[in-house]
Amino acid sequence: MQLRKINRVLMVLAFFLAACSEKPVPQSLFLDKTQITFDASPGEQMIQVTANCSWSVAITEGSDWLSVMPKQGQGNGTLTLSAQANTGPNRTASIKIYSAEREARIAVTQKEQEILYWNVSQVRALYKGADVTITDKIVVRATVISNYMHTDNGGLNNYTSMKAIVVSDGEAGIQLFCADNNTEFKQGDKVEIQLTGQMLSVYNNGPLQVNRIPLANITKIGAETIVAKEITATQLVTGNYESMYVAIPSVQVTDEDLNKTFVIGSAHTSIGMVAQTKETFDIFSSRYSSFKGVTVPSGSGVLKGIASVYDGRYQISFAKVSDWEGLTGERFYTSPTFTLFTTEKEIPGEAGQFTVSLAANVNWTVTSTDPEGFAASPSSGSGSAPVTVTYTQNPSVSAPRMADIIFSTNDASITGQTLILHITQSPFEALISDPMRSWMELPKVQPKDEFAYISHMTTLKGKSVRNYSFWYDTQNRLAQWVAYPLYQDIIGNGSRTDAWDYNPKVPKRYQPTLFYSFGGSTYDRGHQLPSADRLYSQDVNASTFYFTNLTAQNASLNQNLWANLEMKVRGWAQTCDTLYVVTGAMIQTAEDQTINYVYDNNGQQVAIPKIYFKVLLKYTAGQTKNGGYSSIGFWYENRAYTAEYPVASDAKNIKEMEALTGFDFFHNLPDGIKDTVKATCVPKDWGLN
Repeated sequence: MQLRKINRVLMVLAFFLAACSEKPVPQSLFLDKTQITFDASPGEQMIQVTANCSWSVAITEGSDWLSVMPKQGQGNGTLTLSAQANTGPNRTASIKIYSAEREARIAVTQKEQEILYWNVSQVRALYKGADVTITDKIVVRATVISNYMHTDNGGLNNYTSMKAIVVSDGEAGIQLFCADNNTEFKQGDKVEIQLTGQMLSVYNNGPLQVNRIPLANITKIGAETIVAKEITATQLVTGNYESMYVAIPSVQVTDEDLNKTFVIGSAHTSIGMVAQTKETFDIFSSRYSSFKGVTVPSGSGVLKGIASVYDGRYQISFAKVSDWEGLTGERFYTSPTFTLFTTEKEIPGEAGQFTVSLAANVNWTVTSTDPEGFAASPSSGSGSAPVTVTYTQNPSVSAPRMADIIFSTNDASITGQTLILHITQSPFEALISDPMRSWMELPKVQPKDEFAYISHMTTLKGKSVRNYSFWYDTQNRLAQWVAYPLYQDIIGNGSRTDAWDYNPKVPKRYQPTLFYSFGGSTYDRGHQLPSADRLYSQDVNASTFYFTNLTAQNASLNQNLWANLEMKVRGWAQTCDTLYVVTGAMIQTAEDQTINYVYDNNGQQVAIPKIYFKVLLKYTAGQTKNGGYSSIGFWYENRAYTAEYPVASDAKNIKEMEALTGFDFFHNLPDGIKDTVKATCVPKDWGLN
């Protein structure tokens, strides 16, 4: 019995010894591929995992463009690697598959996108009626056919923006609307254009364009002479030649637009054209065009230009000043013609001249009922030859005067053989200075030829109060200073009107025309009396938009440092009873007597200020020191500044400002305190550090 027990124990012991002597099974983890290559397109690839254990996946590099599924597994499995599209250079990624004992890695490479050299037609075909962003690495080679740059850079400045460039490869064209003004790429430059990431869009049924493309995406690779592609007017209005340089035969200006200039007044202008085959289209010219004063040729013939469309209307914009030289032939009419499209003409009181648009294919004569005041030349002609009417100054300052220009023909085929243009000339506007007052804000001035003192009043809470006054330089078309009181009630809290207009108290001939900003320049229409200082009524705010209150101010200065100074001035006005302000613009300095000019919307010269200044007199009732008065002054050159806000070191006392400007400020202060107030400036009292 005892022996059996011993045997059993020995058997159990042998079993345990045998069990302890077995080794564990090792983990295995293998991949069928350890290197993967993707092309630039988005795509997927598979990796087979062979394992006898559980495992996990981690992307150690490249997780911003590569993903893997699943993230973990048990035993054998399949990994799916997904790559996003690559729009840049070659890139790499790394994936680790690991268990408790094993690790395997996958090296992933994605190639850069292949460059696709496309023609312009292929790019245009991407647009399907809605904005589209180009994702492929597309490069286009084409030639610049437009000349929209500013005249300072040799351009015609004949588009609404100097950011526009039109390019063509000879078979198709497209407009590039750049992120910045083009000052580099000239007509005839062969360019290479990188289009990856750029958007194709159409604005207001206009031309197809690459929208806001950086100039850095355009590279000059050569040059060539551009040649117009000959097409018919019928082909033009199909739209198939948009953004190409074309030559269209057998066209002429419409009768209605005969003898007009390419640009009329201060507006962008469309001149009507008609083909012998009856199609109509326009010549479009920017109000800034270098040729805006040229009279449209009245003859028929070949017209060249860049084909385009706007709001569904087909048009041509000029690429060269020779583009209209082919309009020299006889006008084509299907019947005898003798027509005036304008029978009433209003003219200003000063002397001048204008051209009459006569549409005719017969002989005619012209007479004036007042040949001394209104002379017509030539006195006879044939066809649609222009007639110039030259008029003298209206001798009356109160009554208009009138005259008739009479066109006659003896051609029996014409039913109405007499045409009359009736002219009404306004009274001559005299420039009259207002009486000078003793208001605290007014600088001291002496009467001076070519200058006028003008003041504007307004109504506030039922009472007549002064709005602002200014000293106006009629020859240079700007106010040398604008003076005004500032306090909470007159500031108000209404809205800006943007009512750009002529000042009714100054004859228009002395004012700049600034319905739009200064042509082709970096200058803003800078207010001397800010719009935000007069918001209590629509009428008083509109008065700040008179052209006499505007100057050519550096855009950066106007929108940053100067704007923040104006904001501080309004804040200072809140802390006192009245703040008396004089804002000025100096077109000359003691060191520099030259005067520089920019052009208004009508091509008139307007002086560019060299210096802007503000002098301020603060009055606080109840203070005994200096009668409650304190003062400060500032001046800045008309340029961009890195500083955004005025600081204490910018401040000057009034005596210093008088020495700089030559004006006598706040001369109506009481004699006992005048010198002290003018000589004292404490910036910290104005919150400046």
